[in-house]
Amino acid sequence: MKFGLWYDFRNPARWHRPYDQLYRENLDQAAWAETLGFHSIWLSEHHVTDDGYLPSMFPMLAALGMRTRAARLGTAVLLAPFQHPVRFAEDAAVVDQLCGGRLELGVAPGYRVEEFAALGVDRRLRGTRTDELVEIARLAWTGEPFGYRGRHWSFDGVRVTPTPHQRPGPPIWVGGASAAAARRAGRLGCSFAPDSFAPLDVYRVYRETLLDYGHDPGTSRVWTNRAIYVTEDPQAGWNEVKEHFLYVHNRYREWFAAAGDHSFSGEPLKVADALPRDLYLVGTPEQVVAEIEAMCRRFPFDGIYFWARPPGLAIERSSRSVELFARQVIPHFI
Repeated sequence: MKFGLWYDFRNPARWHRPYDQLYRENLDQAAWAETLGFHSIWLSEHHVTDDGYLPSMFPMLAALGMRTRAARLGTAVLLAPFQHPVRFAEDAAVVDQLCGGRLELGVAPGYRVEEFAALGVDRRLRGTRTDELVEIARLAWTGEPFGYRGRHWSFDGVRVTPTPHQRPGPPIWVGGASAAAARRAGRLGCSFAPDSFAPLDVYRVYRETLLDYGHDPGTSRVWTNRAIYVTEDPQAGWNEVKEHFLYVHNRYREWFAAAGDHSFSGEPLKVADALPRDLYLVGTPEQVVAEIEAMCRRFPFDGIYFWARPPGLAIERSSRSVELFARQVIPHFI
């Protein structure tokens, strides 16, 4: 079992701090977490938000590459429809060279209506644009001239240098909680990163699709995510972090509802104690170990990553949780 930390660099107005300070604190923490034994550091992105959600992943990955030595550096996830595939392949190759071959690339089609409108991409085409990004990047990373004819992109005799440090290129993951995401990952022969509360059926769909398209399931990995906060006093810990989880809950509820997901309709929650507590793993190291073991029994996964610092949380509280996880949870899974 491998463990990673996840950063989105959000800076909500209620807890706002200067961006240079926020970035420095998170980078310092990520570098320190590597020394504690975390396997990987993952970033996620969104665009045109009012809370500074990280909109530009490759510069931050490059910064992490300079601050770390061994941790894998991943995107969980990069929004594929907004990328030019040649630029994507180039940026990924440069970062992979900078970090000595530690890059992992998670991609997904995205969903936020505002992003597609602002960036001028037809939201109805997000799936096929994601597919073509993966296909073209793999061709580009050969370092040889290539041609491609697709629905969205066409190239003749294009050659991309440098090539990535990893051969044939950085591992590619597909994120998402739906059967469509599982089929995309399986069809493209990618690893899969579903949410921890995705329907259990998506794991079966993923494995079956890998086989249907001639890919070896033994070479593909499955990671999931979870909201985790480790504390010596669960009630005090919940009181420390609950307003930050409430903020996240209401923002995702707003975004998914605007995208047409009717399961997220209705008014935002007013008080943090109304949150569905089973979605948030807030507990002692022993409780966290027990829940991760229970998750392993429910569905198969190779690793799990979690928010190191839920939006707005003080770095001191975040670091205390990270250290407790490293010192008292990770050893149970080695």
